[in-house]
Amino acid sequence: MIKLFATDLDGTLLKHSNVIKQEDIDAIHRLKEHGIDFAVATGRMERDIVKICTEIKHDAHRISQNGAFVDTKDNQKILAKTFDVATSSALHHAVSAFPNPFCITTADESYISFKTPEIKAMEDILYFPLVEGVDFANDYNEAFLPSKYMLLGEEKDIVGFQKKIDEAFHEVSETYLSDPHCVDIVPKGVSKALGLTALAAHLDIKPEEIAVIGDSYNDIPMFEMSANSFAMNTAPEAVKQKATHVVNDVFEAIEHIQGIVSTS
Repeated sequence: MIKLFATDLDGTLLKHSNVIKQEDIDAIHRLKEHGIDFAVATGRMERDIVKICTEIKHDAHRISQNGAFVDTKDNQKILAKTFDVATSSALHHAVSAFPNPFCITTADESYISFKTPEIKAMEDILYFPLVEGVDFANDYNEAFLPSKYMLLGEEKDIVGFQKKIDEAFHEVSETYLSDPHCVDIVPKGVSKALGLTALAAHLDIKPEEIAVIGDSYNDIPMFEMSANSFAMNTAPEAVKQKATHVVNDVFEAIEHIQGIVSTS
């Protein structure tokens, strides 16, 4: 029996320009009727999830920054994982060699190396503005640590640099192509599956009682932990192959799992 439904945001629940289909919102609200809890699992920050929950008028457990942070819908923080001071400084210096813009994210803020006209235009659809300037490579301390570095650019450029990061930092970091124009660098072991596992333990539910949906490579760990997995039809083929089902919209996945619940 499904007890928790977890959705990715960008490209899944969030369409172009941060639009959320009314059919998806209605389906999320119907989850409660079937005794199914709701979670968001995203590469975005926790504050973005809170903003979206306000917009759709529905609370959610929050797995943010690819699983680095997990907060329950009643605001209990059950997981927080960041890089240590030495690794933060070393990674900062390494990504500073990347010629395109890169972001550094902490639990509370998102910084960008420099804003191009394209990024300034992109900010129009962000829920919170980016802070320009990353001149703090040697200022990290226990109260100020990053949870994610993000490389932005064309796929061929970011994937090439991703390989260099993997070679140099594979013992302390994981990297994900979270979007055709974005590579995420997170602490070793961090994934949406890790966040979901922590949440499941807190809620006392089993992996087979979780249904998940997403559209990117960083969603694959979720697909691998649950047989109740859905990939968006717009996902890369390699991502779709890892999911049990392929759908066009979030509400289709919810209708499918509600059918399972109704007949179980």
